Amino acid sequence: MELRIPAADDLHIHLRNDERTLAAVKAVREGGACRVLAMPNTSPALATGEDATKYRHYLVMQGADFDILTTIKLMPTTTPEMITEAARLGVSAGKQYPLGVTTNSEDGVSDFRAMYPVYEAMAQSDMVLSLHGEVPGAFVMDAETEFLDELHRIHRAFPKLRIVLEHITTQAAVEAVRSLPDNVVATITDHHLDITLDDVIGSTIQPHHFCKPVAKRPSDRKALNEVVREGHPSFFSGTDSAPHLIADKENACGCAGIFNAPYHMQFLATHFDALEMLPRLADFTSKFGAEFYRLPPSGEEIMLIKRDVLVPNTYDGIVPFKAGQTLTYDLAWI
Repeated sequence: MELRIPAADDLHIHLRNDERTLAAVKAVREGGACRVLAMPNTSPALATGEDATKYRHYLVMQGADFDILTTIKLMPTTTPEMITEAARLGVSAGKQYPLGVTTNSEDGVSDFRAMYPVYEAMAQSDMVLSLHGEVPGAFVMDAETEFLDELHRIHRAFPKLRIVLEHITTQAAVEAVRSLPDNVVATITDHHLDITLDDVIGSTIQPHHFCKPVAKRPSDRKALNEVVREGHPSFFSGTDSAPHLIADKENACGCAGIFNAPYHMQFLATHFDALEMLPRLADFTSKFGAEFYRLPPSGEEIMLIKRDVLVPNTYDGIVPFKAGQTLTYDLAWI
């Protein structure tokens, strides 16, 4: 069996700015994506439009042969003027991390209302607000659900602002986004369609399944898969692929992040086929997100081929998602 579909838009990916970047960049096309939204929580952070422009150039110099949409990091020091300038330079989104909830978020936001002038500038510039939706200091299993009240408040205050609630993990988040207009959407990762907390801290500790937000309950995973099966246009793919070196994952204080980009479409085809929802794949990976970000069709296509492919145990010093397991779909570029 072969399935010809548009190449993927990965609208949430971490490409780093260090020794991991070469692997992260190479993985994009190997996983079937031709266009990405690159996250700004590098070190140092991408705080301005100029930073984002330089980062795009850096990625191209590292071998990126795909379209790169840029972001800036929203921090307490971000001003409306910085938003206006970033928009002028073509930045697609401003990404807000709550203080201390994930990798490189020590300069994140704790006072959301203090950011309202920034949100207003984003609405006026038609820049997307990208939200890591967790409340700082909340119990980890409840942090996303507790953030949903804030999502509703931001939308009420700025009804025309385009908002993405990133990498949702809960049934409550699905229901919240469903209840809002179509300018408030959500991304869903490969791994949150597949794993639950048991796969992280069940019978053994699995550090390569540790991510933020953490995987949740089976009922939450079911809700994510059901909304994708439904083909709801407010929910689309973003891998949140986040490479960490093995030594940074397998230690007493391991980093959060799953590296799923190298076998992104191979995994999703396998997963969607197993759940008998393969006809929904192209919309999820290549249509709904592009429409939200107002992107033209990429014009690139891949062929998904029904044949076994073994995911290696390591990929350039990084453990990929599904390492050592066999997927039932491979891909070729057309």
